[in-house]
Amino acid sequence: MIKVFGYLKRKPGLSPQEFADYYEHNHVPLVLSKAFVPMVYKRNYIQRGDAFNIEGNGISFDCMTELVFADRDDLSAWMASLGIDEIARDEENFIDRAQREPTWWTSAPARAERHA
Repeated sequence: MIKVFGYLKRKPGLSPQEFADYYEHNHVPLVLSKAFVPMVYKRNYIQRGDAFNIEGNGISFDCMTELVFADRDDLSAWMASLGIDEIARDEENFIDRAQREPTWWTSAPARAERHA
């Protein structure tokens, strides 16, 4: 199993709500129209000012996106089907690509075990 994490910062001038709305209502449908749906495609938006959220300079992104694929072949097939140029052009509408955090690729174990 392969997990991909992307840490995205909104484009200057967009509110957090405008960023999330564009992502959910424009970008996600575009991505899903180009490629098959990964096992997981989640967006987790930072809720600034929330009582459970510690404010500070440590959180430099507005959304953490998680994608999960069965294996590297599925990830490669998904990437190849996207039409990267069109996706990148759309990202210019809402993502501050100059402030993009690295994307982390990890292999996940088939199952997790608890140790007492």
